[in-house]
This record gives sequence, C-alpha cells and structure tokens, in this order.
Amino acid sequence: MKYLVSFFVSITLLGLSSFALASAGGGGSDAPADGPGYLPLKPAFVVNIRDGKKSRFLQVQIQLKLSDMTKSEKILHHDSIIRHTMLMLLSGQNATDLYSTVGKERLRVKALDGIKAALEHEIKDLPIDDLYFTNFIIQ
Repeated sequence: MKYLVSFFVSITLLGLSSFALASAGGGGSDAPADGPGYLPLKPAFVVNIRDGKKSRFLQVQIQLKLSDMTKSEKILHHDSIIRHTMLMLLSGQNATDLYSTVGKERLRVKALDGIKAALEHEIKDLPIDDLYFTNFIIQ
C-alpha cells in the first residue's frame, strides 16, 4: 500500500511539472512565430469599479489576437501605453453594466478600439485583429 501511494504521488507530481513547463512556454508553441497567434497581456488588469455606492474590484486577463506574431515584441514594447489605456477604460466602468454578457461584449469592443487607437501612431500596419477576455472577475 505504501508503494502504491508513493507511485500515485510520483505520477501526480510528474503531471504537475509537465503542466507547469507547458504553461511557462517550455513545452513549445503551436503558433508559428511569423504567422497569426495570441499575445497575452501580463499581468492581469486589476482596478476598482463602482457598484452603486459600493466599490468593487475588477480583474481582467486579456489576450490579443495578432495576424503577425513577428510584431509582438513591438506591441509589448508599448506595454505602458496599453496598460494606461486599459486601466483608464476599466476603472471607468460600472459593475452592474458588466454583469451581463452584453455589457462584457461592449467593454471588449471598447478595449480593442482603445488599444488600436493608442498604438496606431506607434506601430505601422498594426497586426491586432481581436481582443479576448480570458479571465473576468468582479469581486
């Protein structure tokens, strides 16, 4: 029985370490470096938002869909502009507007338009095709 428990612990740890390696990017990428792909904006955005007279936290994780991953470094070079634009947009939201799917979709479109507008003078032929919320928490 002792060996069986040890075996399962070893298998579990091996699985977790493989997952951690793949999550960290060590497991390779399916997207070609010169084609389309997804660019995560890290760390997650965390802002205070209003919910009536109460204050709440909004945490949003975002990924940009790029038509050309070779420009991802140029986009990340302007991370300060992106983060400022997103923090101003997100902190101006009202929690009750974001509880619905329609409200989240409106915010997604505003975020995409805001980032594109902020970067249009910085990067020629901006390759941002879309923006996705990969985590969205109101607390």
